[in-house]
Amino acid sequence: MAVLGADVEQLDQLGRKFDEEAQKIDATISTITAQVQQAWWKGTDAERFRNDWEGTGTAQLRQVIQRLQAASNDCRKQAQEQRQVSQS
Repeated sequence: MAVLGADVEQLDQLGRKFDEEAQKIDATISTITAQVQQAWWKGTDAERFRNDWEGTGTAQLRQVIQRLQAASNDCRKQAQEQRQVSQS
């Protein structure tokens, strides 16, 4: 007979890890953005680089954050559903 289910503690831990990593990426975005803005660099290449970072670069990283947060929510949801089923 197949065993189905999940270790809810591991799912909770995984959810916390996803959140933790999302927060790290968010902090990294802030750190890099500050450094990009403060770097002494003038000219069209500098402006293009800054615009790319603040536009596409940060947008892509924010998508990663959203995906990590969604995965965290999924883990928590699955853990809660497993708890409910186990109590039945």
